[in-house]
Amino acid sequence: MTMRNRPILVVDGDPQSRKLVTAALTEADFEVLSAPDGSTGIELARRVQPAVIILDILTSATDGMDTLHGLKGDPGLKHIPVVAITASSDLTCADKAFRAGAQFFLPKPFRAASLLGLVELAADRAQKEIPMQRRRRHPRHPAAIPVACFVADNPHTTREVMGHTANVSLSGLSMWLPERLDQGTILHLKLDLPGGPITAKGRVMWQDPKQARDGRFHHGVRLLGFTEEGGLSQFRRQLSQLAEESTE
Repeated sequence: MTMRNRPILVVDGDPQSRKLVTAALTEADFEVLSAPDGSTGIELARRVQPAVIILDILTSATDGMDTLHGLKGDPGLKHIPVVAITASSDLTCADKAFRAGAQFFLPKPFRAASLLGLVELAADRAQKEIPMQRRRRHPRHPAAIPVACFVADNPHTTREVMGHTANVSLSGLSMWLPERLDQGTILHLKLDLPGGPITAKGRVMWQDPKQARDGRFHHGVRLLGFTEEGGLSQFRRQLSQLAEESTE
């Protein structure tokens, strides 16, 4: 799995800055999640394990340096490279950021090319530093697979929510849905694979509270099991085919 298959997390208290950074990364085919403050950013980072975190170290909602210390003090997050950004003219900002654990520093304003270069470098360096035994057990594969999600609002009512995957792995799905589902929601899934539909059960593990431009919401769903005989084998075959296509 390449680091590009994992999202980039942008933590910045300035809405306009978040919008510009997100647009630049999206244009370069990165998947981007964003947070307006440090506490939300740390919570989101724990859920999605981004490839790189772009952090405004002077974000207005909370001290970005506190957020940086929080990221680097968390055993589950400290390995994620951080690109520190700031509009401050204080020349000591870079030194403070590096001392707190940031791997890269970029003063505002910056060109999109400079940002993309640092993000690519950070992702590549992180990939090389991850020991093989710590790499993701189940690689993700980009795939837009139609999925019907059946949600039980109460014991007597079930409704259907249609969406599609962004990427898939043996353990879970990254999906786009037209509405935001609560973390922990149990889903009965119908995946429309090329070889025929399969059914499975899943649980919403995380959701991005930010709505995409097209009105959809990004969710992470853990697969809990397949409900029909042969479903797991068919899903494995689909993953193998996606892996072969990615190497061609």
